[in-house]
Amino acid sequence: MPENKNVVEVHGCIVCARLFNILAVYTSDDRLVDCVVTSPGGQIVPDEQQPLAACDVHTAGEIEAAYKRWQAQKSQESDDEQEEE
Repeated sequence: MPENKNVVEVHGCIVCARLFNILAVYTSDDRLVDCVVTSPGGQIVPDEQQPLAACDVHTAGEIEAAYKRWQAQKSQESDDEQEEE
């Protein structure tokens, strides 16, 4: 049975870009299993594909709005890559 990989990554808050260390667990085929913010003052923003973080001081509304902007930007980048092919 393949082993999971534990990786420490640095991610910025999706609201204000403050940096946090995240411990992420990936399967052998690089699918995210779970993650946790290891820096003080941060929390995980749920996403199935990659670790995301936000500061504890931001409201749920601020985090949700930032997450929607992040999804829109990610979608636009994906569309741009498909156009280049």
